[in-house]
Amino acid sequence: MSRLLVIGGSDSSGGAGVFADLKTCHDLGCEVSVAVTAVTAQSDRRHYHSHVLPKEALQSQLLALGDFGIDAVKIGMLPDLESIEVVRDFLLAHSFGQVVLDPVFSSSSGGSLSTEEGIASLNKLLFPHVGLITPNFSEARRLIKQVGLRSESQEAMAAACLELGSKAVLVKGGHCSGEECVDFLATDDGERCAFSRKRIPGGSKVRGTGCRLASAIACFQAKGLELKDSVGEACEYLAGYISGQMDCG
Repeated sequence: MSRLLVIGGSDSSGGAGVFADLKTCHDLGCEVSVAVTAVTAQSDRRHYHSHVLPKEALQSQLLALGDFGIDAVKIGMLPDLESIEVVRDFLLAHSFGQVVLDPVFSSSSGGSLSTEEGIASLNKLLFPHVGLITPNFSEARRLIKQVGLRSESQEAMAAACLELGSKAVLVKGGHCSGEECVDFLATDDGERCAFSRKRIPGGSKVRGTGCRLASAIACFQAKGLELKDSVGEACEYLAGYISGQMDCG
């Protein structure tokens, strides 16, 4: 059975973060190892508090994991510069074939999940060492704006994110408007692909969708699928998950 390493923050509500990653990986039949970067207290409506774990705690978790049987890595919440440096050093010390980074800057309820210093360091410290980044539209805009780049289309925004050092980028369109939900994939070898599906009314209110999508992509890559196919399968999985949540509501 394929094994993922999930690095990120916990969410006391269970709706996002590493708990959402765990549920996704189990849904898709993957084993999971976890390294927690921060403990957050939040609900569907409010972000109460984030406690960043000391870098020694993160280092020890990763040291205990090593690289035993890890087929892919999914990275979520990195709350500060120190956590980014620890993860960067860990990736450099090992040879993981597939690494997916979901650059999380704030919670769905509006709480800040990363420092400005940390966000500004991502392109230099981490992007060159991961295979795919999965920002949503606002996160992608923030990433490219800090280096003086501007764009309003997903395709151009994805191309601009590649200039920041990432090998591939998936700009998500879940929180954009329109009847179609479009996620746009761009790679540094010139591949461009749009994944379009009918927008699910109210679907943008479901928490943890970004976590689940990135984890699902990593799961399919761990099982041997190519990037484009992994993204396509993950988008289908997420659409099914959102539909199920809307039915439950």
